[in-house]
Amino acid sequence: MAIEDALQERGVSVAVASTLAGAIDLVAARVPAAALLDIHLPDGESLDLASRLYGAGCAIAISSAFDADAIPADFGFAVQFRKPVSPEVLAEWASGVIG
Repeated sequence: MAIEDALQERGVSVAVASTLAGAIDLVAARVPAAALLDIHLPDGESLDLASRLYGAGCAIAISSAFDADAIPADFGFAVQFRKPVSPEVLAEWASGVIG
């Protein structure tokens, strides 16, 4: 996966989930420093997860093919990337947030 590779090249530890259930399982044990979430996953939307992670101190970026107005107004805490977005842009965001 290009995004995963771009992050790992910058020394960022990566965990990938392709479903909402998988993402919830990944973060159950440890809240990440940053999370890049696709809004629409095969088994649900990640907006509630984004809110929970943000409340726990996680930096959030949302990637979506939909217009920015598809993201609720109270999600101003999340950086928004409209698909398609290059893996390098996403990796730059993550490495900048993580430090």
